[in-house]
Amino acid sequence: MVACQSASSVAEKTIFYQPLNQDSVVTQQQWQQLFQASAAAGYTSLVVQWSRYNDTDFLAEDGLLPIVLQAAAQFNFKVWLGLSVNANYFNKMQQAKPQRQQYFRQQLAHNLLQLNRVKALMPVNAGQFAGWYLPLELNDTDFATIEQQHWLSTELALFARSVADPLAISVYSNGDLTVTDYLNAIQSLAKTGLKLWLQDGAGAGLISQMQRQQLLTALPCNYAVIAEHFRQPHPGALPFRGRAATEQELMLAQQAIKPCHATMAFSLRYQPFAVGILNLPGE
Repeated sequence: MVACQSASSVAEKTIFYQPLNQDSVVTQQQWQQLFQASAAAGYTSLVVQWSRYNDTDFLAEDGLLPIVLQAAAQFNFKVWLGLSVNANYFNKMQQAKPQRQQYFRQQLAHNLLQLNRVKALMPVNAGQFAGWYLPLELNDTDFATIEQQHWLSTELALFARSVADPLAISVYSNGDLTVTDYLNAIQSLAKTGLKLWLQDGAGAGLISQMQRQQLLTALPCNYAVIAEHFRQPHPGALPFRGRAATEQELMLAQQAIKPCHATMAFSLRYQPFAVGILNLPGE
């Protein structure tokens, strides 16, 4: 399966931050506290999941992200800047093929616009900028057939050719494909030039423990793995409700991930040192 992409392009310990409007009450001092604690825990790289969600521009002058990025810079975090996503993304991706493909193309266009806007602002110093994150998460349903894989690869390759900097996207398994078919599918996507980061599935709970073990065992070492630090009591339910994983749950989940993989934690919100600062979704 191996498209030639190096996991070393991702920092050894990377943490995601998912901006939410509710975080606007967090003070600059608290953000500094969070990144100081993150650095003490060994994290050196940050992925901002998105900079725009629906009509909310988190990079606006009075937005949330300028303060977050200033705090991250104080502790020398490398930063992957996320682009744009719509709240209805996953529902829209369940439409019939013509509508789904039209919608996905529209989302890529919106993301290219957002990338150009953010690049004009460039809120991260050049020495700390790692690349762009495309927050259009993909799963088995999106590349279940060879035809779907070809179409998706073509669209993503066109997008990637418009971007000079490193570009990443995350994928996850919902169990519709066998491990072999799943790995073959992401192989074709990796040829687009995008870096693929695999969500480990421990928190979302969409696949069985056996399926998860098989997938992570077979995954080549040059793919980064996103360790889900949350647990979802009702897998797949919307709106999302999750809790922080316990230390024991994290240790058990980590055993399935080979040490050769670059690891990324999802997310800052579920870390012990974020308790009392970053509320969980819906709180």
